[in-house]
Amino acid sequence: MRGADIAMRRRPSDEGMTLIEMMIVLAIIGVMAGAVALGMGSVTRAPSVETEARRLATRLQAAADDAMLADRTIAFTVQKNGYGFAVVSADGKAVPRTDDAFGFHKLPGGMVMTLNVKPPVVLGVDGAGKPMQAVIESGQRRWTVVYDGMTVRAFPVGAS
Repeated sequence: MRGADIAMRRRPSDEGMTLIEMMIVLAIIGVMAGAVALGMGSVTRAPSVETEARRLATRLQAAADDAMLADRTIAFTVQKNGYGFAVVSADGKAVPRTDDAFGFHKLPGGMVMTLNVKPPVVLGVDGAGKPMQAVIESGQRRWTVVYDGMTVRAFPVGAS
């Protein structure tokens, strides 16, 4: 009977996967699934004209509010490939802002912004900044951002 008992016993390697091995396999699958999900997400998060128009509207409103609350003059500056903000000193010199909220923002490739006024647009301390309209476009997609001196709105061209 002694030989039969030995034949009935199994070695641990013959029993299949251990719990540790199963956890390692699940961790690898999880990492791979996460990488795929992140990769797919970056494709769907491609910059759009709407996103850029809303970003401009939010940053412009924040800069106008900052000018009013901090009792200083801020200028909205535009370059060929993007826009930013600058603090206007007492002697009239514009010092570009470099912080995340008001630093220069480069527009994604293929997008163009046109203003109905010549930059810089001054956001005054009295809250009565010069009104302006910006159009951001890429191909057939166009959004308008309107600053009336106090508030900012963004909407697709053709809507109001």
